[in-house]
Amino acid sequence: MTVICVAGVMLLRLATLALLPERPVEDDGARGTHTPAPSAEVAKDSTPSGLPGSMADGSEADYMGPRQDAMFTVLRDTLKRNDSIYQSLGRQQVCRAQIASLNGALNEVFDTRRHVRPGDWYELILDNGGAVQRFHYVPGRTPEQPILVERRQERLQARRLDLPLTRVVHGAEVRIQDNLSAAIARIGEGDALTDLLADGIFGAVIDFRRDPRQGDIIQLLYEKLYRDDQFVRYGHVLMARYQGQVVSQTGIRFTDTAGNCGYYDADGQSLKRQFLLYPLPFRGITSRFNHQRHHPILNRVVPHLGTDYAASTGTPVWATGRGQVIHAGWRGALGKAVFIRHPNGYETRYGHLSRILVTKGQQVQQKQEIGRVGATGRATGPHLHFEIIKDGRHLNPETINRGKRGEPLPPELLTAFHTRRDELRRRLEAETTTPATLATAADTESLQPQP
Repeated sequence: MTVICVAGVMLLRLATLALLPERPVEDDGARGTHTPAPSAEVAKDSTPSGLPGSMADGSEADYMGPRQDAMFTVLRDTLKRNDSIYQSLGRQQVCRAQIASLNGALNEVFDTRRHVRPGDWYELILDNGGAVQRFHYVPGRTPEQPILVERRQERLQARRLDLPLTRVVHGAEVRIQDNLSAAIARIGEGDALTDLLADGIFGAVIDFRRDPRQGDIIQLLYEKLYRDDQFVRYGHVLMARYQGQVVSQTGIRFTDTAGNCGYYDADGQSLKRQFLLYPLPFRGITSRFNHQRHHPILNRVVPHLGTDYAASTGTPVWATGRGQVIHAGWRGALGKAVFIRHPNGYETRYGHLSRILVTKGQQVQQKQEIGRVGATGRATGPHLHFEIIKDGRHLNPETINRGKRGEPLPPELLTAFHTRRDELRRRLEAETTTPATLATAADTESLQPQP
């Protein structure tokens, strides 16, 4: 295809800057996909209506497939690690002026610099003059919310679609043999479900690196979301019960009359604490809290007042508790670092970051993303160095919540909570009679009242 076009320098710079990614994080694939992502391809297509197989609702069900003709050119590609829409379209020799025009439409509904991810895919339709007629972009993590750009009256217009997902409840019971991730994998589920348990429910009350023992039992009642019979991602964990030799805990998802949602134990006490045990998705710790550690770079014993978490570059780092940022920038051996002051004399520090996403003086909430894992400063490889300090004294992050209790539900909500607890208990017992039992549609609907 030969296309001749002329564009202003400013338009070209706009397209280049806006469509370049902000170092996207590689997806672990645990969330599933709506449809198999296509490889880069070019096809000729012709449709009497003017657009080939118009996907008016954003679904692939209406797509009629390519036909050999010269009226339209259909381009498809899947974004790779550190890829961008701009780079992908450039590889397929799309005119830069058309890229700039497409970018202008996309920016109305979608931030192409921040939200593109490896595994996202698109379909672009060009007319025989090289002009964009339609652009269909499917985020791998949220395929039910594709972006559709169409030419209407010589102008490209974008909209984000919201396609329905089927919500199905599953129940499972599994015994720990080595670790939580392996246990979840044995029932055919992915790391995203492990993260929901370790980070979203028990993140402040169970240390899944130290506490589990062989023979511990996990029972789960959880949702899986589907689009056209294809698994998309996990929904809510409705109830989780961990019966262990070191720790036992139950997490029940409950939404109060004001719409506030949280996880509570069987007595209605919150599982939330002032601090989370982990400042990033649960991945394992490479170096435990140790005052006398042999440093791999300095080749001598130095105090190691904190915990190192193994993680790949770009992994999100979040604040373990709410507070105010008192430092955001370079800090000697810690490289790029963030320090946060918390209530009651506490301070947390996050070092060796590749990126910092907050500024000094900013107020942050618990589990708010503040940076990305890196290897800046004195580091042998990508990891997060984390410290927690109270009144100038370093504490062990792994034991910070030991012996502490969460806030109880108000008395006026206990009746509703007990009703919900008992309903989920019955369902959990029924579902875990056979591991990983699939719920029926009717059973799924009976659990819908709680958002």
